[in-house]
Amino acid sequence: MSQLVINRTGPPADVVELQPQPRPEPGPGEVLIRMQAAAINPADLNFIEGTYGTKPNLPCVPGMEGVGVIEALGEGVTSLSVGSAVLPLPAPGNWASWRILPVGRVHGLPKGLEVPQAALLRVNPATAWGLLHAAGTPAGGAWVVQNAASSAAGHCVIQIAKSLGLRTLSFVRRPESIAVCEALGADLVFVDDAEGLAAARTALAARGAPAPRLALNAVGGDSALRLMDLLGPHGTHVTYGAMARQPLKVPNGMLIFKGLNLRGFWLSGWAASMGDQGMTELYQKLAGLALQGQLRQQIAASYPLEQFRAALKHAAGGARNGKILLTFPEEVSPAPQALP
Repeated sequence: MSQLVINRTGPPADVVELQPQPRPEPGPGEVLIRMQAAAINPADLNFIEGTYGTKPNLPCVPGMEGVGVIEALGEGVTSLSVGSAVLPLPAPGNWASWRILPVGRVHGLPKGLEVPQAALLRVNPATAWGLLHAAGTPAGGAWVVQNAASSAAGHCVIQIAKSLGLRTLSFVRRPESIAVCEALGADLVFVDDAEGLAAARTALAARGAPAPRLALNAVGGDSALRLMDLLGPHGTHVTYGAMARQPLKVPNGMLIFKGLNLRGFWLSGWAASMGDQGMTELYQKLAGLALQGQLRQQIAASYPLEQFRAALKHAAGGARNGKILLTFPEEVSPAPQALP
């Protein structure tokens, strides 16, 4: 069994190392998890580079999300059983064959949930849920507008919003992404440019829809401003990414006359405010949606742990359609899955 470790920050393909990992034994109140699959997220790459919101405590095993099964129970553990599928809540640490965690930091998963989908449950679905509730519990039928809708988080926003009875107006970078978003349940999808903004206004008016009260921004720059234009008075504009690497441009009138509320969202900080019990309850909801087929994420490719350099390079490249997974010994690599 092996684990991936960094002893310094820098380019992931250069600083990540493969090390052997002997099987540990759980102590009282702990469980031993044999990992099955773990995702490579942009936040993982930033963490390794040293540019994320939190810095690695070196040496460090990266990996913010993954899934495994209980291999052994420590003394006094009765709430889980050997062989149960579980979601490790503490991160990082998931790019390893074994994890030892207190039983209270592990969330049991329902039977029948596919390993690849379970491995992607912790980050993007939770981010989407937190974003949709950033301004409080959304009212049924309300409109939410977002950019970067073709991203993994954007796909989750569309699907979770639909499960909550919300309507989504989404912007994408490329026209070919429109059909994919619509297949996931998006109500309105437009290319993210000036023409798309005009078409979005026309479409909302044709439906007699009220102005959206919530906008989710993962791009910045002019794209973020287009979301502000669509928001109604006193709407909430939430920034959770900066794909364009451009700052927000906020005309004074958006604050003075429109009274918009500008906020940021960081999953780690939000999860800490929710506490372990709150996040456990949330993952129960998300796992239920995934099990019912109402929440699915696309997987571009999976790599055995030993092929981590190829996996890291694939994850860092722009030409991919879905998430990259690392798989572990004793697990068959899942085939790439297409969106509906």
